Amino acid sequence: MTKGTETIVNPLQKSKLNKKGLCDYVVNIASGCLHGCSFCYVPSTPAIRTKQKEFAAKGVNDPQMEWGKYLFIRENIPEALSGELARRKTWQTTPSGKGVVLLCSGTDPYQNHQAATITRQTVEILLEHEKKIRVLTRSPLWVRDLDILANRNVTVGMSIPYLNDELSRKIEPHAPPPSKRYQALKEGKKAGCRLFVAMAPTPPAMTLEDFKVNLDKLMEIDPEVIFWEPINARGSNGKRMLAAGLDFAGSVMTKQSWAENFLHQWELIETAARSVGCLDKLHFWPDPELKGYLEQQTLDSWLYRPTIEQWS
Repeated sequence: MTKGTETIVNPLQKSKLNKKGLCDYVVNIASGCLHGCSFCYVPSTPAIRTKQKEFAAKGVNDPQMEWGKYLFIRENIPEALSGELARRKTWQTTPSGKGVVLLCSGTDPYQNHQAATITRQTVEILLEHEKKIRVLTRSPLWVRDLDILANRNVTVGMSIPYLNDELSRKIEPHAPPPSKRYQALKEGKKAGCRLFVAMAPTPPAMTLEDFKVNLDKLMEIDPEVIFWEPINARGSNGKRMLAAGLDFAGSVMTKQSWAENFLHQWELIETAARSVGCLDKLHFWPDPELKGYLEQQTLDSWLYRPTIEQWS
């Protein structure tokens, strides 16, 4: 395990995640993530691939395949962000991104106590500047910050692709189990937090009954929106899944098999949501590469679609 710190100049980045209805800006409080989920796409992104020399100098020779074994906290984020917001004259607010800042897109903001400390300081600064904030995590540590997260300018979400702890141990062995995440959401609901769920990424074996059971349970905490997408195993994450003994990855490693599974699961979760009565809360994350497999009108209707969440 390799841990350390790194310093960055620009703490606030414009994001393309408005195509998913998530945000217009992101703050990433670290490089790397100790959860090391085998399906994670982040190691395949330029944020990791273009820093090969920097990682090698810190003892990480293959940052894609060693994902989960290194974490470099950006301790200067709060100070740098405070200065950036004080100087900034304009703020991008698209219909789909709504001017929201996401913590985080490339790591987990609450994966350990060190990360949680930086995240809390970052949230406090964003709130001082009256920014809208979306927190996405797999760790229940955020419930220690309910005093600042129970705020109308903050929505907290957890990634819960399934409610099966045994399956989770196989796919995301270093992340807290779904049962702990669900309990955290219940505590957040009791405290008055705005909540959302990322039911993503779902593995190929999910059945209609699985989706019904999961959605029914998630509706007990009444999230404002439920995001969804299936596992995409077409990058280095596919190799990591196979290396972890997750043979199902082999069934979705080509573009065609991935697209077919995407559309199959889309039909299943849509049917389940209609049965449970939460279709209005479901927000799909379609990939532009579905072009040719999905009606263009349907694809276009979901790309850059605003969520049903209401911000003051």
